[in-house]
Amino acid sequence: MRRPERTRELVASAAVHVLRSADGIAAMFTLAWDDSTPDGYPPAARPARLSRLAVRPELLSTGSMAGVQCVRRAIELATARGADVLRAEANPDLAQTRALLGHLGFQQHGPVESDGDRRWVRLQRQL
Repeated sequence: MRRPERTRELVASAAVHVLRSADGIAAMFTLAWDDSTPDGYPPAARPARLSRLAVRPELLSTGSMAGVQCVRRAIELATARGADVLRAEANPDLAQTRALLGHLGFQQHGPVESDGDRRWVRLQRQL
């Protein structure tokens, strides 16, 4: 469930990044900083968090590289800003998204989690 107040905070802090195409927004992601180590993740000195990765639905069936471009850009930005790891959560039922993150170096930490409404896995990539 999205929290509008958190979305406003992320936009105001320039954490939201947009990939544009000739006909508008192709994809987006959020890159924020974690000050703590949530349960299920190994310790890190300066973790960054990739979240809200979204690709325009009609691009998903065309072989678009928008998702790959967003994740690579998040890795570049996090590295440039001194992060030692990049963390993300992914729905394990979205096999293509989970595979993409795996191919780009994200490793799963812990089992599949569930709160009854959604399922996720914790992922982390060393930078």
